[in-house]
Amino acid sequence: MGQAPDILPQPADVELTLDVSMWPLVLLTMPKVMTVADLDYLEAGYRSLHASFDRHALIVDPTTFDRIPDAALRGRMKEFESKKHHIIVEKNLGTAIIVQNSLVRGAFTALRWMSPAPTENRAFPNIRDAAAWCVELIEADGQFPPMDALRLADLLDRAAND
Repeated sequence: MGQAPDILPQPADVELTLDVSMWPLVLLTMPKVMTVADLDYLEAGYRSLHASFDRHALIVDPTTFDRIPDAALRGRMKEFESKKHHIIVEKNLGTAIIVQNSLVRGAFTALRWMSPAPTENRAFPNIRDAAAWCVELIEADGQFPPMDALRLADLLDRAAND
């Protein structure tokens, strides 16, 4: 396992968190309401992830959202993804997104069939299942997760419920 990339300290006006303490597993926790400052921080964080020698798996936890980002922010996120497509394919093993509602999870899966992401994206009902899948991706890539999948999932599950 390589060394986690350096992520800039979180500015005071940013609620989004990008946790690389379990590298090569990354946990992105979305804010209640996404702002331009959150998106700036996220893009800078992604640049650090992509500059790393190692590949990573990503868990996105949007369960704290009060509302989805507005159209301008969604457009900017899509533009960033489009510009970085080649490096995302190279550096991201896959992305697990927490979607607790089964109907929304099904809609997300269908959407990704019609509009695929640069790497595999899967929706999971909880952080435990998302972490287990991400650990499988990390191991399949020949890397070593920071601890076994069950212990990692337990830690993430506890952290999410604190």
